[in-house]
Amino acid sequence: MIDRLRRLLSRTSPSGLDATRDAAGSESAPDTQPGQALQQLLLQVLQREGHAASLHDDAVELGNGLHLLTELVDLAELRSGVRTASCIRVHHRSLFPDGIVEFQHSIGEDTEASLASGFTTWARTDLVALSEAVTAPADARCMTLQMEFPATAEAQTAVRRTVVLGPVAHMNGDAARAAAGDDTEHAFCPCCLFTNSLDALMPLLQRDRRMLGIRLFASRDADGEVAADCRVNGEDFPEGVACLRRYAETWPALGAMEFRKQYAVVRLPEPVVADTTH
Repeated sequence: MIDRLRRLLSRTSPSGLDATRDAAGSESAPDTQPGQALQQLLLQVLQREGHAASLHDDAVELGNGLHLLTELVDLAELRSGVRTASCIRVHHRSLFPDGIVEFQHSIGEDTEASLASGFTTWARTDLVALSEAVTAPADARCMTLQMEFPATAEAQTAVRRTVVLGPVAHMNGDAARAAAGDDTEHAFCPCCLFTNSLDALMPLLQRDRRMLGIRLFASRDADGEVAADCRVNGEDFPEGVACLRRYAETWPALGAMEFRKQYAVVRLPEPVVADTTH
């Protein structure tokens, strides 16, 4: 299966999921389309992670109403292993029918291992926030923030937005916590990436009434050089990048690479009901 998948993926354009025929005339075309192979792999990963997932009409469906479609973006052979980039588009019939896109970058000993690694990380981070954003379970794992916005000329009622903060992936976190000393709790709380981006995000949260998936990433290397990435529903958000770069510049120097990565989901606006009891 993996040899077929590698041949198919390496010959498929980033936006195309149609079957690609083998260029060698002596070999018959594979019987598995690249899109189907990717969906099957995503399904297997999610089931291993304990999700009640099934495959319907080439989409992976979860019991909470999420529909998942995955696609290959890039595939590169390394000296030892393979580097892949994939994307997962998540749909919900009523909350975000147009879909929310996020990317997975990973490395593995072969194509399947690399893709599975990216899907596993996504399931343990982004999917946690997405799932809790659509179901609000009683046993929620994610921190949430409540934000209220006053009525405006465009929005004539005050609204409340709930932000679901997914798990933080933190490279060299133990060393960073030791360097932070007494400021550890404040420097590494689950809301820091989001709150340090609020200068850029606040106008967006006020005007964009869609459900939003926000990628937050910041890094600082051994020489103190910082980098950042911020995307909203899969689209680059440069204003957020600038905020995250400034935040990374405040981290304690480690003399080693450190990064922090998180996915936050902002629920649809809810009207704020005035308190009439007083």
